[in-house]
Formats: sequence, C-alpha cells, structure tokens
Amino acid sequence: MMKLFQRYLLINFLPPLFLSTAFFITFLLTFQLFRLVSLVISKNLEYGIVFEMMGHIALSFVPMAMPLSGLFAAIYCMNKLSEDSEVVAMRSFGATKAQLATPFLVIGVLLSLSLFLVNQKMIPHSSWLFRNTIIKLSSEGALSSIKSGDFFTDIPNLVLFAENVEEGGTKLNDVFIRLNKNSEEQMIMAERGVILKQSISNIHSPMIRMHLFDGNIVKSNLESSKVEKILFKEYDFPISSGGAVPGFITKDSMRSNQELNRVIKQSEDKIREIQAKGNLSEADKNEINEITRRLPLSRLELWERYNSPFQLFLLIMLGFSLGIKKGRGKSRNSSALAITILVSYYAIYFFLLSFAKKGHLPAFLPVFVPSLLLGLVNIKYYKELDWAS
Repeated sequence: MMKLFQRYLLINFLPPLFLSTAFFITFLLTFQLFRLVSLVISKNLEYGIVFEMMGHIALSFVPMAMPLSGLFAAIYCMNKLSEDSEVVAMRSFGATKAQLATPFLVIGVLLSLSLFLVNQKMIPHSSWLFRNTIIKLSSEGALSSIKSGDFFTDIPNLVLFAENVEEGGTKLNDVFIRLNKNSEEQMIMAERGVILKQSISNIHSPMIRMHLFDGNIVKSNLESSKVEKILFKEYDFPISSGGAVPGFITKDSMRSNQELNRVIKQSEDKIREIQAKGNLSEADKNEINEITRRLPLSRLELWERYNSPFQLFLLIMLGFSLGIKKGRGKSRNSSALAITILVSYYAIYFFLLSFAKKGHLPAFLPVFVPSLLLGLVNIKYYKELDWAS
C-alpha cells in the first residue's frame, strides 16, 4: 500500500504523462494526415471511416510516443514539485529517494507490461487494418475514377483511356492502356473491356483485373529496341493484385509476434535447405541473397517490440532522477540534459542499426546496447541525488 505522499506523486505524474502522450501521437499523426487528405477528398469518405483509420494509425504510434512522454512527464512532475519545495517537505519528514521513486517504478512496470502485451498482436493488427483500409479504398477508387474520354493515372506506371465508360466504370469501349515496367513498355488496344474485382481471401486486398476483347498488345524493350505484337480475342489484364497498391506500413510491422517468429524461422530453414543442396545455381544464390536481405529487418522488428517496454521503464526512471532539483535557482537544465541523452541514445542506435540491417551485426545489438547504456546513465543520476537512500 502506497503512503499518502507516494499517491500524491502518482496523481501529479499521470496527467502530464497522458497529455504528453496525446501530444506526441497527435504530432506524429499530422504527417500521416497529409498523406490521407487527397484520399479523403477524392473518395468523399464518411467521418466514421476517417476516425477509424486515424485510430488505427494512432495506436501504432504508441510504442514511439509513450517512452518520450514518460521521460518528459516525469521531469515536469519532479521539477514542479521541487520548485514548490514539496520535495524538500517530503524529505523533511524522512522520505527516502527510494520511497519517492516507488510510484514511478510501479507505474513504469505497469505501463511497460501493458505496452508489451498490446505490442504482441493489437498494434500489428491495427497497422494491418489501416493499410487494408487504404488498399480497399484505393481499389474502389480504381472503379469510380475512370471516366469517359479521360486519362486514368491513379495507378503508378499505368495510363488507361476509354472512349466510352458505362455502369459506374465497369464497362469500357475503345480501350487504350500503356504500362511501363522497368525497361519494358506495353501498349494495349481493345474494342471493349470489363473491370472485375475479385477477393482472394479474407486477409488479402481485392484483385482488380480487366477482361479485354478483340485487340492487340505491342511490347517494346527500350534497351534492346525489340518490338513484339500480339493479337487477341480475349485477354485478362491485372490492374492490381492483392497488396499491389502501396501501403503506409511495412509488412513486418503488421505481423503479430507469433507470426513474425514463424516468418523468421521459415526464412532460416529455407536458407539451410538451399545451402544443403551444394553447387548452388544462380537462382539459388539470388534467393539466398533476397532472404538474407529481408531477415535482419524481421529480426529487428521483433527485438524492437521486446525492447520498447524496457525503454519506457528506463526513461520514466531517468525523468524522475533528472527532474529533482537541488534548490531554487541552483539546478541544471533537466530538459536540455534529457534531450542530449536522447540524441546520444539514438545516435548509437542508428549507428549500430546501419550495420545490423546489412547483416554485419546480430539484430539484438542495436536494440539492446543503447538501452543497456541508458540503464547505466539511469543508475549514475539516481546515485547523484543528494540525500541518503
């Protein structure tokens, strides 16, 4: 059971914690809002869909926002209590620094545990829902944005033109399609076409294809100057297949911890299986190179999820130690010192990360080495508090 002054510390800490978390999430959300504006305007979305999408993406920012919020909220809380001489008053009736730190330790453990649990599946699922909604809306837009006599360019590297469009953009006459892919260019002309949308499964985005009738395909290679012409009676042209529309979030961040572990294990098993063949072909070498390129990123994503709760706890405790002032007008600039520590933390993190992404370092090193150093800094400033434990 906490003492009265410990509950008082907790009450003073929680409001700035939640307010600063909301601020950081809102700040990060503004960058995504710019990307959503064109979609919202062009698709005339209902407010419910917009707020649902914002809620999903906001939840994915919690692991980034909460540790920073914990640090600055703890600094603010202890700065304010120190300036009002309330910390001195608590010390005068025998409160030790360990007793003062207890509320921060308890809330740090509870929040860290909560973050670990929601990071297992809930946050990845929200990321998946956000991206899936973007894909769904973009796919629906591919049907509604096609107009008679207008060039349709919403899909990258593809230009579509139809002289006449009927039935809400699903039936087209006198169709022209131009597709650029790497060094190859395709031009397709057909008398008519029908746009079809097919759901692959309940976890993939819909596939949109155009069934064309009575036309021809001209393929040209810009490097070799070769030209090929094909006549057809019927031809299926895939406009987009599940996941082809670019999303906002990487695939690894949309997998639960269990799924991520399974993907990592499958990748490792695949590398061993290919290497066991011996006398590797060029295709085998390319496949190994592709797997080894992706594997460190998957491992980093997994280790980051395990590290986030520790980071949150350490930054809350660091904020407590930095926030206590020695007296009015004598203290260091706690916020500036905290920013310096954060910059150093992320400088080390990104330096090691550059090696880990290439597979030159184990994935856990860039994640846990900065946190270990942060823990040592924590111990240093806690010991410097100027009264006996």
